Amino acid sequence: MDKTTAVDIKKIDPLQLGATMYVPVIHPLVTKIVTGERYPQLRSVVLCLEDALHHDDVSQGLNVVRDLLANDDNHMSEGPLVFVRPRDLNMAKEIVAFHGIGKIDGFVVPKLDIATLSHWVNLAHQADILLMPTLENAWVFDAVAVSHFARTLAQTAENRILALRIGGNDLLSHLALRRVRGQTLYDGPLAGCLSQLMCNLSGNGFALTAPVFDITDDPETLTRECMQDVNFGFVGKTAIHPCQIEIIQQCFAVTDSMLNDARQVLDASAPAVFKRDGAMLEPATHRAWATRTLARADIYGTRSNEP
Repeated sequence: MDKTTAVDIKKIDPLQLGATMYVPVIHPLVTKIVTGERYPQLRSVVLCLEDALHHDDVSQGLNVVRDLLANDDNHMSEGPLVFVRPRDLNMAKEIVAFHGIGKIDGFVVPKLDIATLSHWVNLAHQADILLMPTLENAWVFDAVAVSHFARTLAQTAENRILALRIGGNDLLSHLALRRVRGQTLYDGPLAGCLSQLMCNLSGNGFALTAPVFDITDDPETLTRECMQDVNFGFVGKTAIHPCQIEIIQQCFAVTDSMLNDARQVLDASAPAVFKRDGAMLEPATHRAWATRTLARADIYGTRSNEP
C-alpha cells in the first residue's frame, strides 16, 4: 500500500486507517512493522513513546525514531500510515526537528484539550503533518465542553485533523473502572459518551476512531464490538495485538446487500423513495451513507455475510 507523497488531509481518507496498531517504539521489529514487511495487511501504526514506554526507555525511543527517519533505505513509504505518539508537546517539538520528519504521516496527540490545541496545530503546520488527537481526559464526559471543543476544532484545526481517537481505557479509568470480559463498550457507561462524541464531532465533519479492545483472547466480543463501531460511524479502531488486525478490518468490509443498496441510492435514475428488502431508501437522506459505504467497499472489499 503506497502512501501519499505529500501529506494532505484530502488525499488520506480516514477510512484507510482500519486497525491502527499501537507499538512501543523500541519494539525489536519496529523497522519491519513500519515498512509493511512484518504485517502486510496493517494499514496504520502508531509508534508509542507515551503509555507503552517506561520512562527509563524514553531516550532510547527517541533515538529509534531519529534513526528510522534518517534511514533512506527502509522504504517506509511502502508500508502502513505511520504516526508517532509523543509524551507531550515538548517532545513533539524535539521530534519535528529530526531529519526526515516528512516520512511520518502525523502525531497522535495525547490528552488534548482546548488550551493546547493551537500549539499542536502550529506544530503540524510547521512539519507539514497531520494530527490524530486522543480524547481521553475527563472533560470528554461534559456535553457542553465537547460541543465547545467541536466548534473550536472546526474553526482552527480542520485541515490538520485526520481523525479523532477515543481513549476508552483512560475514560474508564476516570470512573475507576476497566473492561468487563464478554461485554462491549456499548454495554457499559461509556455508551452515552461514544454517542455524544459521534454526534458532536462527526456531525461537525470530523472522523472518529473507536477505542481499543484490550482483551486479546476474546475474538467473539471484539467482533461484536467492532460491528457496533462500524454501525456507529467510526472509521477505524485501535488495536494492541496483531491478532486483532484481520478481525477489525473484516468488520469494515461491506456486505453484498449493503453495497447494492448504496449503489441504488446513488443511481441517478433512482426514484425519490423506494423499497428494497423490506427497507425504505431515500436518496436525499441516504446519499452520505451510500457514499461512505462505497468508499468502505473500495478499501476493504465485500463479504457475503456478517463476520
